[in-house]
Amino acid sequence: MHFEILVEGQAELTALSILMPKIVGEYEQPNTWRIHKHRGIGKLPENPLQHPDPRNTTLLHQLPAKLRAYSKAPNTDRAIIVLLDLDDKNQEILSEELNSLLAWCENNFTADFEFAIEELEAWYLGDRQALLAFNSNIRISVLAQYVQDSICGTWEMLAKADDPSILSQKKRGPHSLNKKKEWSKKIPPHMDIDRNQSPSF
Repeated sequence: MHFEILVEGQAELTALSILMPKIVGEYEQPNTWRIHKHRGIGKLPENPLQHPDPRNTTLLHQLPAKLRAYSKAPNTDRAIIVLLDLDDKNQEILSEELNSLLAWCENNFTADFEFAIEELEAWYLGDRQALLAFNSNIRISVLAQYVQDSICGTWEMLAKADDPSILSQKKRGPHSLNKKKEWSKKIPPHMDIDRNQSPSF
């Protein structure tokens, strides 16, 4: 099987590049994959048939056109997976909006829409042993406060446990983005997919 995976950004691409061999086996044995990053989640266009603005490379803006393009080249040995952070969105409503895009596609096309709840960091928080391997001084007392896959400010919770100093910086500024990239590189190598406690993972 070949997997085409659409993600929001670099952190998701990095993490999945490490995790995919753990999930489906080593590349070309027998599965293959390509992970396509975007510049954030963005918003769905009002008209799903409109030509996307090439300057807007957010995932949701580009998604209707990309799904239509995939549908024009049917392949039974290919799976299309779209991974998004749920953030504070209603999962049922967002799922309906995403699945409605398939009506504009050809050849009875299907795609899988998957959510990290609330954010990708929920997957890291689902493996405490991996977090300890990443940072032996991580604050266990903070991790104990986290309710798995809750809508609670997930990345901030992990930051509070790992490096509270970045919380004093502007939210989503360069310090937090750099920390997210660090987590995506250094935590997944320690993760065990069979012990992960995150339902969304």
